[in-house]
Amino acid sequence: MVEFLNRYVGLKKESTYGTEVGADVFGEVDDESFATRQDLLTRQDMSRAVVGKSVTGTEYSEGGYNMAVQLDTFLGNTLAAFFPKTSYDASGGAIHLFKEPAVAADTYNSYTFEVGREQKIHTYTGMVANTLSITASVGEYVMLSADFVGQREKSSVAAVSDTPITFGGAALDALYFSNGVVKFDDGASTAPAASASVKSVDFQISLNPDTDNAYAIGDSTYSSQPKMQRREVTGTIEFNTVLYGDQTLDEPDYTSIIAEDGLAYNDGTDPVMILEFQEEASGAANYLRFNFYNIRWEAPTANVSGRDTNTMSVGFVALYDDNLGCMQVQAKGGALGTSAF
Repeated sequence: MVEFLNRYVGLKKESTYGTEVGADVFGEVDDESFATRQDLLTRQDMSRAVVGKSVTGTEYSEGGYNMAVQLDTFLGNTLAAFFPKTSYDASGGAIHLFKEPAVAADTYNSYTFEVGREQKIHTYTGMVANTLSITASVGEYVMLSADFVGQREKSSVAAVSDTPITFGGAALDALYFSNGVVKFDDGASTAPAASASVKSVDFQISLNPDTDNAYAIGDSTYSSQPKMQRREVTGTIEFNTVLYGDQTLDEPDYTSIIAEDGLAYNDGTDPVMILEFQEEASGAANYLRFNFYNIRWEAPTANVSGRDTNTMSVGFVALYDDNLGCMQVQAKGGALGTSAF
């Protein structure tokens, strides 16, 4: 069973793009998918029935990991890859804040990933954030998927040590939906209490890194850090009943969404949707909270059959608010540490 001691994902933030430095932070991930990609250049000469010449063109790495969400330093580093403007407020409740870039100086981080695969360590440098997904369903752990792109894998493959990996969140259990709180605010009144109708929620953040312009003549892999393009945030919420406008907790209701011009939530001063997940042992003292500031709801679906209960699913797009931005993440407690990421 020694192989299981040697399966891991570790990351470390780079101070210079593509340069490995520092010690790894290890995460208790479920699976990983890091891989080297090589785009072949193949000659198309007409002199042969079968192509006879080919070389390796661009080379890069891509992939990521799936894991249950727990409040540790691996989670903090993962969030910082997508929300690079980080801070830690020791005097204001020991809260970690993760924000989107606001000015040109708020640059995205790059990372080195070291992946233990039983016998060897595979090293991927210059990795930048690509997509982040959060999923929470009744009766399940809150799950996270993070994907990255970066330089080609280092050719030197070191042997894995038999020493067990130390995880920062080893004493924690993951967050799960029974300790979750979902709130909506349509901006018309004081923000209500937690909704009792949400069955599941998921959202995805895509940063769309510009990898084409990270290449330069003289190297087949990225010579500069890919710059992020338009940030896209989408998601879906499933309710355990169809809401026809008789609810009192500001949830988006079917009647309002299908009305002419649809439905949007944008308060301008407060979050219009809050997703909060709390640790079981400590309750509201330790939590992970996602604040959304401007949401446009998509057309709902609420079909029936002879077997299934009538429920409602609503997609949404998170938009930018001129005062507050699109999103902010807050985290507290667990094993997140006492310094900004």
